[in-house]
Amino acid sequence: MKKQRMLLLIFLFILIVVVGGCKSKEELQKEEQIRIKTEQVAKNYFKENYDVNVVFTEYDIMPAYISNTITLYGHVEGMKDQAVYIIVDRQTDEVSVVGIAEEFKKKY
Repeated sequence: MKKQRMLLLIFLFILIVVVGGCKSKEELQKEEQIRIKTEQVAKNYFKENYDVNVVFTEYDIMPAYISNTITLYGHVEGMKDQAVYIIVDRQTDEVSVVGIAEEFKKKY
């Protein structure tokens, strides 16, 4: 009896995690719009402040109840070994943190 209860609890837990972790089509579309808008803000920031073009390859959007930030990861265009990242407030488009090699910072 205890074994059946334990298996039922494990099954319910897995079901909750799987169903709760899925995003609806609308949520995915909204996330994509946020990513596209923020990428443009970030690319403009790097161009204006460091005179480099960047390519973003990954992103991380924090849930709104935690933070309004999106972090973009990538590299300087044509230089895959020159990693960059930037954290942007998705509501105000304000940049809070930037990561780029020192050699690019010295130009400005």
